[in-house]
Amino acid sequence: MKLFHLFLATSVLPFCAGQSAEPPRPNIVFILTDDLGYADVGFNAKLFGVETDVVTPNIDALAKAGTIFKQAYVSHPFCGPSRMALLTGRMPHIYGGQKNLPDVAKNLEDYNSKGIPKNETLISTVLKNSGYATACVGKWHVGSSKPFHPNTRGFDEFYGFVGGGHQYYPSTTDKVEPKINDYQYFLERNGKDIMSPEGAYLTDTLSDEAVDFIAKKSTKSKIPFFLYLAYNAPHSPLHGKTEDLKFLYPDHKPSDPKNGVNFRDYDGRQNYVAMVYAVDRGLKRIVDTLKARSIMDNTLIVFLSDNGGKILQAANNAPLQDDKGSTCEGGIRVPMFMHWPKNVPSGKVFDHPITALDFYPTLTALAGGKIPVDKKIDGKNIWPDFLAGNNPHPNDPIFWIRHHGGGNEVAIRKGNLKAYRKQFSAWKVFDVTTDFGEEKNLAKENAAVLNEMISAGREWSDTLQEPQWHDTAAGLKSWIDNEMPKYAKTFAPR
Repeated sequence: MKLFHLFLATSVLPFCAGQSAEPPRPNIVFILTDDLGYADVGFNAKLFGVETDVVTPNIDALAKAGTIFKQAYVSHPFCGPSRMALLTGRMPHIYGGQKNLPDVAKNLEDYNSKGIPKNETLISTVLKNSGYATACVGKWHVGSSKPFHPNTRGFDEFYGFVGGGHQYYPSTTDKVEPKINDYQYFLERNGKDIMSPEGAYLTDTLSDEAVDFIAKKSTKSKIPFFLYLAYNAPHSPLHGKTEDLKFLYPDHKPSDPKNGVNFRDYDGRQNYVAMVYAVDRGLKRIVDTLKARSIMDNTLIVFLSDNGGKILQAANNAPLQDDKGSTCEGGIRVPMFMHWPKNVPSGKVFDHPITALDFYPTLTALAGGKIPVDKKIDGKNIWPDFLAGNNPHPNDPIFWIRHHGGGNEVAIRKGNLKAYRKQFSAWKVFDVTTDFGEEKNLAKENAAVLNEMISAGREWSDTLQEPQWHDTAAGLKSWIDNEMPKYAKTFAPR
């Protein structure tokens, strides 16, 4: 049985007449935000009728001029595994990457030498071999040592940080020694540590690097480029930029005006909104640069989040159930749009499921590239179905699993229905095309379908490896003590 996993795709309306099914090779700007809430962009809040205080005019304008994906999914509800799936086109559980890598400063045995296996060819390598100039800007989080570093995995240029997060004012931690966690490490340029200018705000710095790369590469008109721009915003720590906070909240009074104003004078949600606004400002600069270089019309822009927002860190996932870390919709269904003039329809909503696993084969096809003959992928090229307005995954079971202490939290989607189980509780079934909050359990009415999905999940679990690393020593101990992974018990009817 061919097993696929979910991402975004399916358009409410097909393309307009005259749009080509074989467009020229585009430049690709892939923008990945970190822990962005489902309703924390204006275009999604409007789509679902959710009141919001976010300010994202530039993101919304680009989404409106392109196609919004209403059922976009990532393949894991945590940062590292989600990114591994995106870059490899494979479920990370297949090669033991279903947990975040440990903090590079903790030195847990040899875990810091781990990462995406070397035999997994990344999309960056495929595009580079297809003649693309490639750059990774921002958060990596899929391996830090040389065999797993961006510059040895298909990216000509890298600027950012290899760990799971960073302070938003890096100059404050550049001076800290010894460095005790990821967030204090220096930023890197192509493997070399660099000092950050005093007062520089990280989101702006990443936008600067993206703009510089586009400006530099656009001078070579015959060479397309792939820019993977992985913002860490709005992931914690909640540090809004002072100027953005003042602009967004002009009536807010600082607690100690003698010492000026900074993020500490604002609550968590205010900082979160400011952090998203900084991404919005960055997107405007990118669009302005593309237009100034006369390459906007041949640039595909993809925008999404790596997983759901974290409610305790001020995110809003309405109308979805739960948040980051969960296989409920709020952990795996993410805001997304694509924009490409004359190739991606304007002002449309694509209301079929697609997954992050689909990007690998889809981008490869658009780039005229070739997937290595020995490379296995779990997604599919959704472009033909997208153009036709068809569901790319009408009968494909799509799986998610997160290891939870002594058990697992799993979800299986097929068609409109999604089966869900946490630990070893009763299975539930929801129609997630209408029941976004997963409130009405339809398990009794769909007992036969549920049994089919459980059986498919059990078969799929036979292909999975145990984690090749654990994010903490406690996580490793829990895995051993609880005799995980317990797939047979997880995928048993109840």
